[in-house]
Amino acid sequence: MINMRTNRSKKYKIAALIVAAGVGNRCSDTIPKQYIKLAGEFVLFHTVRKLLTNQYIDCVRVVINENHGNSYEEATSSITDTKLLSPIYGGESRQNSVKLGLESLQKINPDFVVIHDACRPFMSNALIDNLVESIMINQHIGIVPAIEAEDTMSLVNDDFIESTISRGKLRAMQTPQIFNFKELLSCHQSNKEFTDDSSLMVAHKKHIAILKGEKSNFKLTTKEDINMAKLLLEGPKYRVGTGYDIHKFIKSQDKARNFIKICGVEIEHNMAIEAHSDGDVAIHAIVDAILGALGCGDIGEHFPPSSAEWKDCSSSHFLDFAAEKAKEKGYRVSNLDVTIVCEKPKVSPYKVAMKKFISRILEIDDEFVNVKATTAEKLGSIGRNEGIAAHASVLLYETPLHSIK
Repeated sequence: MINMRTNRSKKYKIAALIVAAGVGNRCSDTIPKQYIKLAGEFVLFHTVRKLLTNQYIDCVRVVINENHGNSYEEATSSITDTKLLSPIYGGESRQNSVKLGLESLQKINPDFVVIHDACRPFMSNALIDNLVESIMINQHIGIVPAIEAEDTMSLVNDDFIESTISRGKLRAMQTPQIFNFKELLSCHQSNKEFTDDSSLMVAHKKHIAILKGEKSNFKLTTKEDINMAKLLLEGPKYRVGTGYDIHKFIKSQDKARNFIKICGVEIEHNMAIEAHSDGDVAIHAIVDAILGALGCGDIGEHFPPSSAEWKDCSSSHFLDFAAEKAKEKGYRVSNLDVTIVCEKPKVSPYKVAMKKFISRILEIDDEFVNVKATTAEKLGSIGRNEGIAAHASVLLYETPLHSIK
């Protein structure tokens, strides 16, 4: 077991090497993963900043691809910490890149070196502290964070399970990994290729200790990983909007048209609605709620009643417009709640049809559309049956794959 009691009386020089020369083939993206933005900053920025702010790290060097110079400069342009050394170019493989990075640190001659993948931005400061303190005290050649295998592990051949492997002694190795600098540099003279530095050291008969890693310290390898990273760093993004509309009842001029529209559903009524369009007060309130959540003004700005173009227009067109505007901005309707206020007609018998009409246009399940109806208890103009009003609240959510094509 690793002794975790720290003896800080001796000062060790510790350098960190970030491997960032990869091109991210497994993600099938045109942008290397380390240069994707999370919470407004590049992945590489988050990783560099975490190591720079650690109490034990004396200097940080990044190994980059020779074609990524401009991206690196952009990613680190806001960093002024002198602990960040100038980058160097990597090689054709991860192992070769680490070797070149180690050789570049020879003049500094650190006691220990921390090797970390650029695409693991979630390691905690506590994990780095544990690694550094453990190697300072126990003087191991190397220490690696590892997590237990929780799923059933099987050997697979041609997409068929060949055998099941006991997971009791299986561990998944993570970075950052810390090593005695001279020992690691010596082992990197090997011509064999290894996926990480602990494998290389073990192949050279070096005893490498492990300590408990962190599940949150996952590597960004696939688009699913990047989507998860966005949720962790940025959190789910929601927007809330409210809408209100009111229309006056008037005597119907067309005896054949003895209905009004509410939520796209025709309801028999002995009055007509005074409006430029079809006067669907509920849809107008929903449209205003969506536009308000998006910061896109109100329905009157986009469909002015002074324009003949919208004369007698179906309000479903306005709702289509609002839904499309939300998609353009990377949002969809999560759920909405609309309250219709009138003395007459009775709305309750039509609620199911209303929910289906709204949900179809918004492309959401009708359980996420709620329609309520109430009266004004005979108070005010609505109570005197002079008109109809509607209040709407809507919640929008940012679509997970927006901006990741």
